[in-house]
Amino acid sequence: MSQNQLTANTRSSKGKTANQKLRQSGKIPAVLYGPRGNILLEMEEESTRHLLEKMSGLHELVSIAVADSASGDNWTAQVLLREIQKHPFKHKLTHLDFWELPEAEPQNVRIPISVIGESRGVKSGGVLQMVVREIPVKCLPANIPSLIEIDSSALEIGDSVRIQDVTLPGNVTLSTDENYAVISIVGRAKEEEETVDGADEGEEDSADEEKTEEE
Repeated sequence: MSQNQLTANTRSSKGKTANQKLRQSGKIPAVLYGPRGNILLEMEEESTRHLLEKMSGLHELVSIAVADSASGDNWTAQVLLREIQKHPFKHKLTHLDFWELPEAEPQNVRIPISVIGESRGVKSGGVLQMVVREIPVKCLPANIPSLIEIDSSALEIGDSVRIQDVTLPGNVTLSTDENYAVISIVGRAKEEEETVDGADEGEEDSADEEKTEEE
């Protein structure tokens, strides 16, 4: 879960014209979906963009503090980013959608993987292949990890790590029964390549000798 907290105010105005005026003032429109209903929000564009750039992706749970301009109430929600809209050529956000998750209801989310360690296979001349970059898991919102690490240190050329073998954080389970490869080490060992090259050279030398004898 992200340690950053977003801030927003509720808004009553909506529509294309109202949203354009909002953006001209340095703010962006946003919508929060969830058990409270669909709530219209406005947020500071620059500060919001900087916080989102620190996040690892749409899967990451983040806290948002909302000031209700109509009732005067302030409340905080744990949300996931549902959609990000950006300006076509300026480095700016134009609209955000958030999804508030029920705290006691497990969620199905896809978490990115991070490979750590240099495998023995890579040291021997192989190449690490990322078969997938995210894996599907199920957990409570508070337990959603920012990423899942996979140690590749012991892998040789031809080895792979399957999804059922991935070590998950506590209170997190896979949301698939499949057992496909997540990462693999492909290629040939250096010794094998040198042997093949040496064999080719030997064949060429033999061919040259036969040609000389014939002449």
